[in-house]
This record gives sequence, C-alpha cells and structure tokens, in this order.
Amino acid sequence: MSSNTPFLQNLDTTFVNLWSLLRKLTEQQFVGRVHIELKDYSADIFLNGSPTPLVREVDRTANTETLEEGALHRVVLRTRETPGTINVFAGADEATLEQPAPLSPEPLEPVEMAAERSELVATRVEPAQTVDIREPQPATRIEPEFRVEPAKHTNREPPPAPQMPASPAGEIYPSGSYDDWPAVLAATGELVAAIERGVNAAGGDFLRLFNAVRLELADDYIFLDPMPQTLQYAQGIISLNQHPPLDVFVSGLSEALRRTINRVAAGERARRVRERIALEILPVARKRAEVLEKSGLQAQLDRIAGTRVM
Repeated sequence: MSSNTPFLQNLDTTFVNLWSLLRKLTEQQFVGRVHIELKDYSADIFLNGSPTPLVREVDRTANTETLEEGALHRVVLRTRETPGTINVFAGADEATLEQPAPLSPEPLEPVEMAAERSELVATRVEPAQTVDIREPQPATRIEPEFRVEPAKHTNREPPPAPQMPASPAGEIYPSGSYDDWPAVLAATGELVAAIERGVNAAGGDFLRLFNAVRLELADDYIFLDPMPQTLQYAQGIISLNQHPPLDVFVSGLSEALRRTINRVAAGERARRVRERIALEILPVARKRAEVLEKSGLQAQLDRIAGTRVM
C-alpha cells in the first residue's frame, strides 16, 4: 500500500459508523481507499465507482488473506463488533490494488491496535498484475452504489419460503404473476407505516431497527441492502429502483418486518406490543385487502406481527 497522508485519519470506530461513512463517500463520488484496522484484523475497501467494490481482508488470527468483490457487509458487521480505527486515502492510485503475494506459511505476528500507534499499520504487497475491478454501469444509474452479492455460506436464520394465497374464487396467483407494482408499493408503504407507528409507540426506533435488519438480510435479499438504496422508505412511502421478483420481495420484506418487531416485542410486554402493532396493521389489511392478497403479503401478516391480525 502507498504511504500517502490519509485524507481522513485515525477515525475511532466507536464513534464513526463505517456504513454511514461509506455512503457519504459514495454520494460524493469519492475515489480512493478506506483502510480499517482492528485487533488481529484489517481490511481495505477500494472505491473507484464500481457498484461492487473490491475488498481485501487480512485475518491475522487465522493467518488468512482474502480478496473479494461484494464483501462489504462482512467488514461493516465486523467493525461494529470490534473497536479500531479507520483511515481514508484519496486518489485514483489508492483505488486500485496490485495483486498481493501469497501469505507466508509462518504465522503473522500480532499487530497492536492502530489507536495505540502514531500511524496506521499497512501491509505492503509486491507489485504484480493489476486487478481490473471496473464493471459496465447500467444505463439508468444516477449515482454510485454498492451491491452485496449473496454469500455462499451463512449461519443466519434461513429466509422463509414465500406463500402465494388463493383468491376467494379459488384462483391461484403463481409466483411473481401479480405485477401491479404501483399498487403493491402503495399498500406496502401503508403497511410499513402502520408497523412504524406501533414500534415507535412501544419505545423503539423503527428506522434504526429496520435498517439494521435489512443489513443482516442483505446476503439473502440484495434489494434490502441499505447501501445501494434499491429500496427506500420514508413516512409511509416505499420506492424501488429495481423490481425484484414479487415472491422475493414479499418474502424478504416480510422477514425484515418480522425481525424488526421481534427487536422491540421482548420480555413481559411482548404480547402487548404485538397486539398494539396488530391493531395498527388491521385498518391497512382491510383497506388494501385485494392487493395484499394478490401479492402474497396478506398471508404473511400474522407471522409479521407475531399474533393474529384478522
């Protein structure tokens, strides 16, 4: 790595949110490298406008080094769990990576926390073939964005299989066959707003909890990832930059709302919180019954609330 003076230096991860920092840098079309230094772990995120930034991770405990596109979520979650420092280096020369030499078979020596040193520890690599990480951008793209690809392995709770209900006349709506997206998004926005009212009334912070859950589910449902803002929600309005298959949308959003409610409906008051949220959902379920039924969301309402809604 180069030894240029950092554009931003020794940011404490205890106070600086890496996800928010990356979003801000992306909005400003920043080109350069973000280096994260934790105990026995370091990572470099190379920002060059690609929607899938290249990430290099070094785990000194396991003596492993990985170079992967779309591993951003892993770094963000690890940074939340462990105190450390962030340094930001500006420039096109910082945004590209020379292929690193293989790791030495000898275990790496432990490295002190960057906060305890006068300057950031950076691992040098021998020059080799440059890795081209640029990708063709979609014609409709307006601003840089990140996209996290699904991980091959995960220990998280597997997402539920979507269930498409039958209409009163017995007609079945095959997976993804109902494509009235304006109606689906309008009904979904009202549903999320109802849950937001219930969660906030119970003393929770809906938007904070909802965004945290979305990040957890980003591997399984890319459209939920908060970083690229494919799905945006504010004050009862949901918008999508890209439409996923309807069954994927229903399954992913339902799981995100269910987990969000679970965060606030805990302990002795769990039942009261769920009943309050169910009461908030009920008017929306009645008003938007046809759309919720055809989209498959109505079949998920009891599961989302954790109690009977209708």
